[in-house]
Amino acid sequence: MLNRDGAVHMDKPKYTVINEKLIKDCIYIAPSATDEEKKSRDRDLKAPKQQLEFHEVECLVFSFRSISQIDNLVGFDLLTKLQLDNNNIMKIENLNHLVNLQWLDLSFNNISKIEGLDSLTQLTDLTLYSNNISVLEGMPSLPNLSCFSVGKNNLQELDNVATYLRKFKKLRMLTLSNNPLCKHPSYKSKILAHIKNLKYLDYRLVDRDEVEKAIQDQRETLMQIEGEEAKQEEREKLEREEAELEVAMQKINMPGMQALFDEMFHDDPEAKHMNAFIELEPALKEAVDKFRQRYTDFLEEFRAKMTEHRRKKDAEIEEFEYVLNKSKSEAEATCKEFIKSFEKKKKRVIANAGSKNDDEATEQEWADLRYELDTLQASLLELETDQLEAYEDIIRQFEQIYTELTEQTTETITLQMTKSRDEEKLYYDDIFQVFIGLVENRHSEQAQGLSVENSFMVDDQSTRQVLSILDNKEDVMKMINESHEAHEQKMFNKEEILIKNEKEELESRTEKNLMAEHARNRARVCEINMYVSLVTQEINSYLDTDDGSYYSSYAS
Repeated sequence: MLNRDGAVHMDKPKYTVINEKLIKDCIYIAPSATDEEKKSRDRDLKAPKQQLEFHEVECLVFSFRSISQIDNLVGFDLLTKLQLDNNNIMKIENLNHLVNLQWLDLSFNNISKIEGLDSLTQLTDLTLYSNNISVLEGMPSLPNLSCFSVGKNNLQELDNVATYLRKFKKLRMLTLSNNPLCKHPSYKSKILAHIKNLKYLDYRLVDRDEVEKAIQDQRETLMQIEGEEAKQEEREKLEREEAELEVAMQKINMPGMQALFDEMFHDDPEAKHMNAFIELEPALKEAVDKFRQRYTDFLEEFRAKMTEHRRKKDAEIEEFEYVLNKSKSEAEATCKEFIKSFEKKKKRVIANAGSKNDDEATEQEWADLRYELDTLQASLLELETDQLEAYEDIIRQFEQIYTELTEQTTETITLQMTKSRDEEKLYYDDIFQVFIGLVENRHSEQAQGLSVENSFMVDDQSTRQVLSILDNKEDVMKMINESHEAHEQKMFNKEEILIKNEKEELESRTEKNLMAEHARNRARVCEINMYVSLVTQEINSYLDTDDGSYYSSYAS
């Protein structure tokens, strides 16, 4: 644009904020399938958009809107498709809550880093075409990704791209065209070899023979990568198994017991010194291995006993729920019989009222029905009072038995954790004897003028400093005693946690049962009173005739 003085004036770019008005304008509703619906679509296209709640929206199209920031998309619980292409967006952000998103288009923006996609595990299609991305990263949890377009960016490292994309096992369509790495002579071969299940690369159908040739050409590189992947898969498998085991241990109130042994040594205040000696002295390593085996045996025994305690508790809970629900069902059946009997009388009175001309006889029937309703209310409330007492008695009996079971479990915890400390004491005695021998040997070597590095054949300065503790017996005794005390304290702390868990579970279950019963009682009393109120209104509606004769006598 020219100013008055003839100079060129550039307008500042206009940036759009995602607000409610824009969102409503960008809601996309898929075209109808039937001809009739197609005819009416153009007529009332905007109406459905305005009526559609945000949590019902499945698709938003913000293409060519000059948007500079992704924001204000909270509440779109069912959103599966989001188009933000051809805007001025510089950062991928504020999308983690869109956990059902399957299709995301961010092409033709100014994005330089892939991020903010961690929770989008349902994503199948991701388009980042024509941005400023130079490194593939930030996509750790996209197991369903099948279509990925990142062409026309600044990707240069072919090895990085090929290796990074291998983890996407479902990837079938990939676009990398117009990146610097495409000029590499091995570009196509490396991509096809690393991502062998591709169907389309850079908009072209992949030839399977070409894939096989690429795999052969890249065999040496792939063997190394596959070896690392196998190791990684094994590590992940072990982690999954450990996580599953920990879940099982938590169910029987043994959280962290599997890791306790390693934690004792890791958190040992004397870990630096002890680890150095264990590494250099076979007798100490043997003592640790024996302790680990004894701990493993102890843990299996402990786990078996806690599993049996859990089984007994679950059986008691099941029995309690069965007895309670049976009692409730019987009471419910009695209530229904009372109400059913009353309803029959009510229907008879209503039918008679319409067929009789004897006002006095009719009035007596209404009066009797009112009396029956009062009697019904009293009977139902009395039955509920009796049931409340019966339920509370069942709960108290359950609480008594469950308390006994909890006490038995607590006793097992105490005995088993005492046993674990006994096992640690055996370990302490073993290493005590080894260290006494090391100290005595060191004193003998000192008398011969030998240094500690000659004794252990080490040349590392930090290790020599650690081993020099053998020159002073008191320091050695202090080291192993502090290590022993730290181990014991770790076990005492774990015992306290397990016993606390038992106590809290008992209190929580007891409180939960009582609260549930009291809530049920309040609800039932309200139901009874509501029923009586509704029937009273129904009776009054029949008594409230034009002349008001029935109503004046009985409505009060």
